[in-house]
Amino acid sequence: MTLEKTFLLPTGRTVKVITKIPLADNETEVRLGLDVLVKDPKEEDFRPPIGRDHPKYWKLKKLDWRQSKIVEIQYSGISDKQLRKAVKEFKQMIGSN
Repeated sequence: MTLEKTFLLPTGRTVKVITKIPLADNETEVRLGLDVLVKDPKEEDFRPPIGRDHPKYWKLKKLDWRQSKIVEIQYSGISDKQLRKAVKEFKQMIGSN
């Protein structure tokens, strides 16, 4: 199950938050997966917030997956409130199914 929520930031950047439940090995544990993609005003496609040409790219590769997700979310420009809103809507959608 996946939900995509798009936010337009005051800077003109568009941030897409993709919330999903990845398949887990243990059925008793449910983890929420978050992916964040960005698109600046002059770009046509969404991309990860930190690409190969970004100064923090190599630092990102040294971190574990949880820490790297946190850094990507921070560099996307999305606020905590917007992120919580996307997660809340996803949880509501799961509850209604």
